[in-house]
Amino acid sequence: MKAETLMRTYLEEVVARGRLELIEELSNADMVDEANQAFGGPPGRAGLVAHVKGFRRNIGELEVTVERIVAGDNSVVAWWSFTGLLTGPWLGRPPTGKPIRASVFSFFDLVDGRINRYRLFLHAEFPESVVLDTSRPNLGMT
Repeated sequence: MKAETLMRTYLEEVVARGRLELIEELSNADMVDEANQAFGGPPGRAGLVAHVKGFRRNIGELEVTVERIVAGDNSVVAWWSFTGLLTGPWLGRPPTGKPIRASVFSFFDLVDGRINRYRLFLHAEFPESVVLDTSRPNLGMT
């Protein structure tokens, strides 16, 4: 699968539609999801599953928009955004049922055409701004 297609499938099918069964096809078993690790989630592919499950569980009426995807041979980045309702605790915020929106940059490092490392930069509005940056080592939430 081409890197751009892999990212689009992840965002449109896995994140937006909840097709978690595709994660096995898209990622290596020992992959690293740095956003998941920042919150103490499980290692490997199970971490990516937990990441997506938690996100979808806590953001109701989710709408995902892919803004742009830029792909190389062994890496791909996507700029995407989402809107929804904060229906569960997320990023240290309690559920409010109020609208949330965010812009996200997702970075995949690929090995053998599959996700091997996932980093992200997220700017969410709750309405106060929150930034989560795992795109560079030793950065976190502000």
